[in-house]
Amino acid sequence: MATLLWPLGVLPPRELMIDIAPRSLAGPSSVSGVSQVVASDAGIWKATYAGIPVVDDQKVLAWRAINNLLEGRLISILVPIWRWYQPVPAEADELALYDPVPHSDQSPFSDGSMYQGGVIDVTLASAIPLRGVTANISIKSADMIQPGQHFSIEGRLYRVRTVNYTSETTAAITFRPPAREAASVGTRLEFDFPVCRMRLASDGEMDLPLDYGRWSFPTVNFIEDV
Repeated sequence: MATLLWPLGVLPPRELMIDIAPRSLAGPSSVSGVSQVVASDAGIWKATYAGIPVVDDQKVLAWRAINNLLEGRLISILVPIWRWYQPVPAEADELALYDPVPHSDQSPFSDGSMYQGGVIDVTLASAIPLRGVTANISIKSADMIQPGQHFSIEGRLYRVRTVNYTSETTAAITFRPPAREAASVGTRLEFDFPVCRMRLASDGEMDLPLDYGRWSFPTVNFIEDV
């Protein structure tokens, strides 16, 4: 079964937090107040969707359907990240390159959806081994790639740490967390619609208390599915 994708167009959060939670251990403090901390560079993604407007029939039923499919922490879900601050080409919005496109006869698919493709075209120019943190990339269509931007590969999310342009169309990058899976040359880096494979942080995250039985603005916490 394909991994479920959170329907950002139907249930968009008013606030989004996604960050890498460091994995560290600390011993008790000494008399002088010194404490030794040992940390791993692996980290694990944590995310929060806050203030989600569940305010009509469609949204309530969509929420219940997702809750039913996930069965608490049992099933994973792809959590999308907003496209803000990504290396979107300047002309993308002006030319409406992200707008959905119908069939040639102007009809949509049976569920009302339409074709929608990516604009940013960045691929690997070097392979990434398991737990690798560096890559050479080939840039065919993108604005300036900068530290702090996100990309995903096969549902695994990464954040750019450093960028060194070696030409107008090539660059060497480092990223975190270390690669969850190996990736081969030519693999596309998903900058347009980056996602992270996650699970609910607790079995009760999708509980939905409705004001007067009609609407709610719940918050959901996720943790990376590793």
